Parts: sequence; structure tokens; C-alpha cells
Amino acid sequence: MPDAEALAPLLTLRGVRIASSGPTSLDQFDFSLARGEAVALVGPPGCGKSLLLRVAAGLEHPAAGEREITPCRCAFVFQKGGLVSNITVEENLLLPLYYQGLTHAVARERAAAGLEDFGLSSVANQRPGQLLNETRLMVQFARAVALAIDLLFLDEPFPQLSRSAFARVEQWLKSEVAAGKLAVMMTSVDREAVPRIPTRCLELGGPSKPGPPPP
Repeated sequence: MPDAEALAPLLTLRGVRIASSGPTSLDQFDFSLARGEAVALVGPPGCGKSLLLRVAAGLEHPAAGEREITPCRCAFVFQKGGLVSNITVEENLLLPLYYQGLTHAVARERAAAGLEDFGLSSVANQRPGQLLNETRLMVQFARAVALAIDLLFLDEPFPQLSRSAFARVEQWLKSEVAAGKLAVMMTSVDREAVPRIPTRCLELGGPSKPGPPPP
């Protein structure tokens, strides 16, 4: 049976209101997310899903409402950017590990393992500008692995991934969520593009619906 810590929410939103750039505004949005759970915010462009994701991650402030987060290790995978451009891929993984207080030897070991998990060892000494956008996205996932995160925010990276890259990310997410190690919050314009973790889908502007069943 899961322990109380595993069941306790990492993230809670209460009465959150945001005004998006599109025709939809969200009001009185209540939400919670614990380890071992994944949720997808699904809706068309301009519905406010990316803004709500950024509010949940603490990157934006809501117009009203409260955000409560349990101290934990978080990561955000951005559609574009998300990496420091003037240092190498390996250094992009090492930098936050040093902030965690790890020694150089342990940090290098964790960074190497993260890159290897996503087949990126060969680009460790390259800079982000030398990489394809798909590879830059995969580096962000490798960094999340190296950091041993608890809570992951994904701003619709999946349409930019090849089938093989998507399958690799999906398998990692499925494994971590099923083990109760990770909570995931993501956005998508299409529920069919959401990884089959399984995932709870919240269709903005409509009722909540369950995500696709596991294969």
C-alpha cells in the first residue's frame, strides 16, 4: 500500500483564475497532483493551457487563487529554449547538479547516466545551437533524469519528437510514474498525442475525461 507521503499532493491549485490571450479564461480552477499521477491539459491554441502550466510551475502568477507546492525537485521541458546556449550539453546537466550540492565526480556520473538513457552520449560536448530541436528537447529530459526530479512540467514537446524519440520518452515516463517516483503535468492540443502512461486528461472549457488506457 502506498505510504502517506506518496499519496500527499506535491502540487495544489485552489480557485485559480487566469486570463489567456485567446477567447477562454479559466476561473475557480482547483487541481492537485501527487507522485504516481500524470495529468494532461488538453485544448486548442489560445485556451490557456500553457499559461496554466506555467502558473502551476511557478513561472507565472495567477490573476487570483492560490498555488501550494511541497518542497521537491522540479523540472520544466520547454518547447523552445530551456538550455544555456553558450555551454555544452554536459555542462547544461552539470550546472543544476552543482546547485544541488553534488561533488564534481557524482555530478558527472549522474549527467552521463542521464545522457545515456536518452541516447545522447555522443552530443555531450556539443552546444545546444549545434543540435536539432528534437535533440535539444531530449537533452531537457536527460537533465530531468540526472536531477532525479519529483515533479515534471511538459509544455507540449511531443509533436516535435520522432516516433522513436517519443517511444523512449513515453517508456521513461511510464516507468517513473508507475513506480510512484514522479508526478507529471503536461499540455497537448490533441489527447491522442499524449503519452499512454496512463494519463488523466482535463479538457479545458469542458468536463474532465480519463486519458487513453495503457496498451
